[in-house]
Amino acid sequence: MKILTIMGSERKNKNTAKLLNFFNKRFIKAEDEVYEYILKDLKFSACISCYGCAKKPACIINDDLQDLYKLIEEVDAIVFSTPIYFNSVPAISKSFIDRMQVYWCRKFILKLPPIKEKIGIALINGGAPYYEEQFIGPELVFDHFFKSTTCKRRIFLELSNTDSIKIDEDNKELVSFLNNIDYSFKENKTYKL
Repeated sequence: MKILTIMGSERKNKNTAKLLNFFNKRFIKAEDEVYEYILKDLKFSACISCYGCAKKPACIINDDLQDLYKLIEEVDAIVFSTPIYFNSVPAISKSFIDRMQVYWCRKFILKLPPIKEKIGIALINGGAPYYEEQFIGPELVFDHFFKSTTCKRRIFLELSNTDSIKIDEDNKELVSFLNNIDYSFKENKTYKL
């Protein structure tokens, strides 16, 4: 399996990165081909709404995302880890997701066939204690991201109260939660802790 992992937080080695690492230890197999990206390490612009991608099926902005477009079109799974900021994803993640406009234009304006089908996995951590609507904002953003990148199977893994509860191997509840996930991801599902 070819897997693209994206860490969408401004803070390295904190909850978002730790969650991605713990998840990947259970999901990724030795034979998988894995491409790991930390958005903070990339130089890329926000979408400038120029609609260049409405004329040809490519983004005209020449920056570090050009390498990722090719991967997005080839991989079997995208694993995207992000925190919640103001009931959505942080600016760095949103800027990246907005650049997927190229795939929206490909489908709805250029009427081209979709890119390769894949699994989309969103790992979302919210620092606040759980409340009913905590993940609505990021879920909506990822729903559109997954649709535009042809993720036919969509998985949401949502952790709340991560400001107080450590994301580490000593957290027995977290370890049990991760160990009880069906990593075959045969159907759309949301996992909450």
